[in-house]
Amino acid sequence: MRHFILLLILLHAVCLKAQIVSADIAYLIGSGNYKQASELLLQQPNLYSNPVLLDKLGETYAYQEEWDKAIEIYKKLTILDGGNPSYFFKYGGVLAKKAQNSNLFVGLTLLGRIRSSFDKTLALNPNHPGAHWALIDLYVSLPGIVGGSYNKAYELAKNLKRISPIDSYLALGYVYEYDDEPANARTNYFAALALVNDQTEFKRNQLNYQIGKVCSDYGVQLDRGIKYMSRYIEGHSIKDGVPLKWAYYRMGRLYRKKGNKQNAITWINKALESDNSFKRALEEKEKIQALKG
Repeated sequence: MRHFILLLILLHAVCLKAQIVSADIAYLIGSGNYKQASELLLQQPNLYSNPVLLDKLGETYAYQEEWDKAIEIYKKLTILDGGNPSYFFKYGGVLAKKAQNSNLFVGLTLLGRIRSSFDKTLALNPNHPGAHWALIDLYVSLPGIVGGSYNKAYELAKNLKRISPIDSYLALGYVYEYDDEPANARTNYFAALALVNDQTEFKRNQLNYQIGKVCSDYGVQLDRGIKYMSRYIEGHSIKDGVPLKWAYYRMGRLYRKKGNKQNAITWINKALESDNSFKRALEEKEKIQALKG
């Protein structure tokens, strides 16, 4: 018994130390000092046997867009803790980011690992909304010859209903939009909006963007759209997926549709500061400039 109690004390001490280090690292990450955070993590003697610390290291690499390093870390984590769906989800995520930022050939070579990582996430946690969305995006974006499938995307979107009705309606709207069925897309997007009120808060920041996007695209509930898109911008991190330039663009559209030319031009300029060749933002700017006042 004495040895057991001693073991508990030692384990508590190790956990306490990890918590202290994690607090320091969380502060550095929160303040945007990703390089300093990764350097601090690499100094930890138990780094490669501690999934929590390794996960933080993978995050810092992802924030710095060092995809190869992040892939290496999350691959290690899926081996170190093969029962944790979060590690498979993040592994698939950084693989997908590398694919997006590589040439077509490299992207195609990564597809199998991306899909299997998200499939494994759902095998371990069938109620993981992020993995549903990731696979839906994959299936609608790819041509059928390399694994694209609207049928699989619809099935995943419908399965989301038992987890989160709002996710399901948004996902169905998204698939119908890609599948060139605008009436069905609108019906599902508006069903999602009907579930939202001014007190609704989302645990996942991506939903703030999706609600703002629907309001922006259809010109409805504009104040609500601005509110939720503002939340997305304020809470944005690389893990949210959609780059900030798109959120700025949506804000520009929302304000244009409200007839607020000054705010609209401010936001569309922010989008163009992020990417001066952003075609959709350039087109939107012309519409804003045509407003009177």
